[in-house]
Amino acid sequence: MLMVEKKKLSIPAKEGFAKIFSCPDVRLSVGEFILLGKNNLLKTPRIGISIKKKDYKLAHKRNLLKRQIKGGFYSRTKALPSMDFVVHVKSGLSKKSTKYKNDITSLWETFLAE
Repeated sequence: MLMVEKKKLSIPAKEGFAKIFSCPDVRLSVGEFILLGKNNLLKTPRIGISIKKKDYKLAHKRNLLKRQIKGGFYSRTKALPSMDFVVHVKSGLSKKSTKYKNDITSLWETFLAE
């Protein structure tokens, strides 16, 4: 996937997040992840990721989580409906645990199964 296409799949932070957090059409929780979704008028799904710096102080940990979440999203874009998604990461992920990778996968699979 080209970089230009990936930028089109991102939600502009200020405007998009506020709309989705205020009244989401879909709300799903798996492990330490909350998926919020709102229908959009575009022909493609878009994603935004919310990770508090207070909860994950090290940038490389936040970036790792973002890469894992985006990777799962990009691999399923053709199957996802035209919605704006925000994945909120709650505090509490263990530093050494790799369970979060399974949670990210099951987050998208659970949404698609509904």
